[in-house]
Amino acid sequence: MAADYPTEKIRNVVLLGHSHDGKTTLSEAMLFAAGSIPRLGSPDQQTATMDFEPEEQRRKISINLGVAFAEHAGFKINILDAPGFFDFAGQALSGLRAAEGAVVIVGPSGQLAVGTEI
Repeated sequence: MAADYPTEKIRNVVLLGHSHDGKTTLSEAMLFAAGSIPRLGSPDQQTATMDFEPEEQRRKISINLGVAFAEHAGFKINILDAPGFFDFAGQALSGLRAAEGAVVIVGPSGQLAVGTEI
């Protein structure tokens, strides 16, 4: 049975950035650290929780806005994993509308790519 949370104990956070900068990997780490998933998944191994559609697994990229939740310190944290390719910008914008906060992921090059600029 799922726990009931009052509105003030729910947070919606969207992960944004360009494709292949690590948004889905970060979401996997967050879910695993919170105990929401039993093992760490990987987009490259087609085992990521957020990338469950066959097309996403085949391409090894997010196409749809992925949604999962973790519980931490009495809060329910809804994690929204936005696709990074500009072709799917509508999904990222939908995530922004639903979230109170955003984490912008920038790849190791430090360059802001098209998917990050949204």
